[in-house]
Amino acid sequence: MNGGSFGLGLIGLGVLVLAAVHSQGRLSRRISVRPKLKVAEPIARSHRYSDLLLEIPDFASLIGFAVSAGESLEGALRIAVSRSNGLLSQEFAVLISNVDHGAVLGVELEKLVTESMSEQVRELASKLALASANGSAVSDLIADYIQTSVQELKAHLLEKAGRNETKMMIPLVFVILPITVMFAVYPSLTLIQSSFL
Repeated sequence: MNGGSFGLGLIGLGVLVLAAVHSQGRLSRRISVRPKLKVAEPIARSHRYSDLLLEIPDFASLIGFAVSAGESLEGALRIAVSRSNGLLSQEFAVLISNVDHGAVLGVELEKLVTESMSEQVRELASKLALASANGSAVSDLIADYIQTSVQELKAHLLEKAGRNETKMMIPLVFVILPITVMFAVYPSLTLIQSSFL
């Protein structure tokens, strides 16, 4: 067996391993279609959480600016809903629609606190409900809330970046590194094999 056929054998083996891994991935995707359907709901919930987390600081800033400019809480919410779009503004648009149909703003905010699936939306609604009920300064509460939501957003983005960095290491470790080792070892094996002939 000469060095050229040995090298071709190694390359062929590498191609077979990559083909097996690739076909196994496709096969497992075909087999596990059912469980992935069950997993889709938490993934959608996770994306919804990320979207809400990104929207909250801007939405709260709009409310804070409107209140600082002299608007009432209801007027500030109307301005924020009309100037923004997304999941958060949809939730508050429903609230404003209920207020337009005769509901009380404080009651609707309390209802949003109990019914919302997002902790951040519940926190914002509870702060607004407390400010509305107690007559406290909404702009100060909103400023504090914006700081905490921005810090939470930073922590979430750092966590997401860490997960993505780990995912990027997988091809490096399992594909590029073995090929590099193969190219580094092949000349040595060829030299050793030719020295014995």
